[in-house]
Amino acid sequence: MFPLGTALLPSAELPLRIFEPRYRQMLSDHVDTSADPPTASFGVVLIARGVEVGGGDVRCDVGAMAHAEITDRFPDGRADLTCTGTYRFRIVEWLPDDPYPRARVQRLPEQTPTPADLARLDAMNQRLYSLMRQKFEFEGQDPEPVIAALAIMDADPAIAGISPIHRFAGRVTSQPHDQQRLLEADAPAGQLDVLDDVLDGMEARLHFGR
Repeated sequence: MFPLGTALLPSAELPLRIFEPRYRQMLSDHVDTSADPPTASFGVVLIARGVEVGGGDVRCDVGAMAHAEITDRFPDGRADLTCTGTYRFRIVEWLPDDPYPRARVQRLPEQTPTPADLARLDAMNQRLYSLMRQKFEFEGQDPEPVIAALAIMDADPAIAGISPIHRFAGRVTSQPHDQQRLLEADAPAGQLDVLDDVLDGMEARLHFGR
């Protein structure tokens, strides 16, 4: 397990630098060197109270599994990783942090969004594009290349099995509190409620900045 000051959502990317001895050991124990680049899998949970370095933190009980590619690894065990969230889990039992954080987890099933959920998500997506156009145009930039790039990302077969709600969330949620609320919401309607709040905040910040 890797407790962090941020949450990881399914389909979202997270760069990590491994430097603490306990996580260097974790990486050595679980690296898959048959892949190119080498990979590892581990759980990521948000730290509710405390700090990342040194332990002694209080951790949230819902997190996401990370698939990590090791982009750089140094002789002393330090490494740079690019992580992608895959699926949500709930902690069943924390085990002793020896030699690194460990836990028994239960994978959380994802409910299939209904047609009404997908229609609501599509309206949110259009709202996001509208906000992006306003922001870029206010800054004197062309928003269309970014919007076109997002459409290409949505077509990536590597994330085809991930809920479209989580794929959308990966581009709008940057605050750990919002990310954690989304992880803990099991029903698509509840997940969309969180994203509605996030878009409200984005809209308010944009208008305040203008």
